[in-house]
Amino acid sequence: MPDGYSIALPFDTAGADFVRGIEIGRLWEMLKADEEIEEQVLHASNAEMILRVAEATERAVIARELDDCWLAVAFGPVGSFAEGPVA
Repeated sequence: MPDGYSIALPFDTAGADFVRGIEIGRLWEMLKADEEIEEQVLHASNAEMILRVAEATERAVIARELDDCWLAVAFGPVGSFAEGPVA
């Protein structure tokens, strides 16, 4: 994990697909509930799903690499997907 972050709830499985699914499911629920998401730290292996979730919720997205494994991801408001990345 990047400095300043820690795992809130370690899983009882080492399955990467399980962890990725939980991460994207949580993100999906937050965006569908129209929660304000300034920035989320997400695993880089979920990059494709982050783009799909952004498109499906009609939000622009921008990500920056924190290290080899983690991304800092920000989302725009609903309807901003067609406008391009968040500034």
